[in-house]
This record gives sequence, structure tokens and C-alpha cells, in this order.
Amino acid sequence: MSELIPVFQSSYLYEIELAKTKLASREIPSYIKNEYVNNIAVFPISQNYYLLVSERDLELAAKILQENYEDPRADQ
Repeated sequence: MSELIPVFQSSYLYEIELAKTKLASREIPSYIKNEYVNNIAVFPISQNYYLLVSERDLELAAKILQENYEDPRADQ
């Protein structure tokens, strides 16, 4: 069984969710660590969120997340 490794970290949950969606579009499963921390805290806290992937997917996932966004409409 492959270990889960952080591939991306952010203080903003929306950035993690965007990265997760980008990986999912390439069929790479990922998991968010600390996703619900602010749901159980009485006062919101500054929290780092982590996007975890399987050790075997780490290299490809990192490469995908480093790609620049290209607007498909730019060719029209």
C-alpha cells in the first residue's frame, strides 16, 4: 500500500479544492488534510491545508499542479 504524501499546501481551502479538481480531471485521487478544522473550532483559526496524493502519483501530480492554466478559448 502506498503512503499519502503532501503535494500542495495553502492557508486557503479554495486553493486546495482547485488543485484537487485539477488532479481529479487527470484521474489522480487526492485527499484534503485539515479540511474540517474550522468547522469544529469555536473561533476560526489560521490553518494550513494539505493536499495529499499517493506516493506513486506524487511526481505526476506535482508536475500537473505546476502547469500554467491555458484558456482553451484563446485559440478561437
